[in-house]
Amino acid sequence: MKKKLLIPSIIVLLTAFAVAGVFLLMQLYIADKSFDTLDRALKSLIDLQASAAYNGYFAWTKMYDFVMQGNLTEANALADEIPKSFPLVASAEIIQEAPPEENFVVGADGELLRIVYPIRDDDEFRTAPNAVAVTIIQASKLLDIVSPNGFKIDMTGGRKTTYGIHVSANLMHISLWNIIAMVLLTVLFASLLIQRYVKKTAFFLDTRGLESIIYLFEQTEKMSASHSRNVAVLALFLGKKLGLRGKRLRNLYVAALLHDIGKISVPTNVIAKAGRLDSKEYMQIKQHPVISARILRSFKEFERLSQIVLYHHEREDGSGYPEGLTGKDIPLESKIIAVVDVFEALVGERPYRNPIHPFSAFEKLKKMPLDQRIVKVLIDNYSELNAFQPPRWVLSYSPWLLGV
Repeated sequence: MKKKLLIPSIIVLLTAFAVAGVFLLMQLYIADKSFDTLDRALKSLIDLQASAAYNGYFAWTKMYDFVMQGNLTEANALADEIPKSFPLVASAEIIQEAPPEENFVVGADGELLRIVYPIRDDDEFRTAPNAVAVTIIQASKLLDIVSPNGFKIDMTGGRKTTYGIHVSANLMHISLWNIIAMVLLTVLFASLLIQRYVKKTAFFLDTRGLESIIYLFEQTEKMSASHSRNVAVLALFLGKKLGLRGKRLRNLYVAALLHDIGKISVPTNVIAKAGRLDSKEYMQIKQHPVISARILRSFKEFERLSQIVLYHHEREDGSGYPEGLTGKDIPLESKIIAVVDVFEALVGERPYRNPIHPFSAFEKLKKMPLDQRIVKVLIDNYSELNAFQPPRWVLSYSPWLLGV
């Protein structure tokens, strides 16, 4: 009996080793193909964080004046606010050092990232000659956002990313898809399955890039992030009513979700200001569509959405910004976002004013230089909004927050 079981046992054991070997090779192959996507997502997240810190704190006349007066105590008191606004930043300080020519320079220091900034005035015409700002970011926190399971920090054997973070694939991470792939590989569909799995893994990591900037947006500007989630679902509802389908509808949703991401570079006190904005503050606000578009262009998979985001403050009569386009030159998706952006701003909660009733908001929309065909579709179908069920592909962290 034992001899009869010997050969089947050897076959089972060899099969298990073969499957394990194929699985390991598949994981290595996927990790190699996914590294570039991971690197791009990390670079975009770091650039976004550094750009926001530079525009919000270090291209700031108040900070510049303190430094030029030699008052580093007050300058560092301002810098101490940065970790409160940017949770990825472990520390920030002003030190004596020759400034870089770029807006920021990123360098790796073991498992930490050291980002150095020049200190300039609001107009960026003058630079403090002998002082810089330095922020420190823990690389592990970045990786937790971009790839919480797929990769890990590995200072000895990992591959070097653009900004010097060494990472390696976490081959011990086994998901349901891994198990399914292993089973199917044993029935000789290896080539087809590897290609499909690589594609899915790359899509997962690309989506992580989107999740990363939304997470950062949530942490630094909660009011605008909540507004954007509402605008995204409203745009989705209105887009469907206007006949958008498939990829075009998805693009509208993601563009609406990220239309205000550029506000991450606008000081919070300007965004939340209760009174009238002065000319300088208004110019800062008017820059956010340009910055939003620039951020999206840094993600290859979202580059196509940059034009939609860039023009969401344009108006039918040419009175909008940043380019003063008129009706026929404004993309339909931008017009949809413009309508729901204004509507949500009127009926949504704000710290500096009470919301107005949707019907009052409709009357205001009718008098604005928005696409009135889209306004009419919103008004005519508003009663259906409460029962609207977003598609399953809508991101789970984009709930409908607006009461109807």
